[in-house]
Amino acid sequence: KLFKKGTGKICQKVGEEATEVIVAALDEKKKHVIEESADLLFHLSMLWADKDIIPKDVMDELENRMGITGLDEKAARKAEKKKNG
Repeated sequence: KLFKKGTGKICQKVGEEATEVIVAALDEKKKHVIEESADLLFHLSMLWADKDIIPKDVMDELENRMGITGLDEKAARKAEKKKNG
């Protein structure tokens, strides 16, 4: 049903669920964080499917980043973006 509404609606749901995870975490109730995280992962997997991304693609990207700080990784992406125009 959500796929029929398009990428924009799927993205909206991912954003809503991410916010709900944050609210649950601030509420400090572990069960609530787990429930909302499941919702987020479900909708994120829908977004991946919509964009023809498989979980292995994401896991491979995470593996590529092992041992690289977040700041270094971000700088590398910026440099690549500048290089590619």
